[in-house]
Amino acid sequence: MVRAWKEELPLAAGATLIEMIDRAQAGIIKSLFVIGENPVGSLPPQTRVKEALGKLDLLVCQELFLTETAALAHVVLPAASAMEKAGTFTNTEGHIQTVRPAIDPVGDSRPDWEILSAISVFLGVPLEYGDAKEILKEIRTVIPGYGSLSPTPIPPKVDAAAVDRYVGGGYRQDLVSRYTLPARTLRPEGTVQLGLVQSLFHSGKLSTRSKGLLQIEPSGFLQMNPVDAARCSLDTGNRVRLSNSRGEFTTTVKVLDRVPEGLAWLPDHFAQDALRLFDCVIDLETKVPSYRTVSVSVMKTT
Repeated sequence: MVRAWKEELPLAAGATLIEMIDRAQAGIIKSLFVIGENPVGSLPPQTRVKEALGKLDLLVCQELFLTETAALAHVVLPAASAMEKAGTFTNTEGHIQTVRPAIDPVGDSRPDWEILSAISVFLGVPLEYGDAKEILKEIRTVIPGYGSLSPTPIPPKVDAAAVDRYVGGGYRQDLVSRYTLPARTLRPEGTVQLGLVQSLFHSGKLSTRSKGLLQIEPSGFLQMNPVDAARCSLDTGNRVRLSNSRGEFTTTVKVLDRVPEGLAWLPDHFAQDALRLFDCVIDLETKVPSYRTVSVSVMKTT
């Protein structure tokens, strides 16, 4: 990348999401440029992300819609959706998918690369391209995995050094303990282990704007196993109050055989108010926030 951009790259490690929130809270980070992320709408209130973003001198959001995070921004840049732009998407396993525009960008929206390229010019470090194909050509020169997309594909090969880094550092030694499930404990009567699941797609910030999907599932339900529902004298359609030491949340029950006994599921597309029940634990190694399960008591209200 140094050769491609003719610039020295920063050597210091960057900050994780939670570290950025903490630094914004402390006044160390003064501005943020958020692209396609909605931390205010997806993280539990305990992270105080809304308060942290409110302390910034400048918050810029590049978004399709005015999300909870974009609503706090000083500047919102309208981005084009996947159906309105050309380029590639790469998932976490390295699978690359090419996309082509099906419709023209709506309103003033522009593809991400055009917005970033224009900003780079204003910042005095121009990264100018003619189209998305030029960017892909550059990516192929700096990221080996993209070589298969060239007109003359380069066969992929295993990077032995990368494999060694992954399996080194004691990975083999703690493999068993890493994936050993903790011993099950007795649950107090009237409680279940609540888990956030997906019934539409991802966080629902886009899915819940689809009229067709909302006709299938217009709202979220607490999905319970029949055995647990019978213990709590519940049936489909009953209203219940979920509570723990952090707060409470009221929703409607749907009894389903596929839910394992002792668990209850709540689609996180409709669980914004339920996030207050969840504690946010930060993994010491990866720094990734975990807040998908929590123990709650269930009480019938109607």
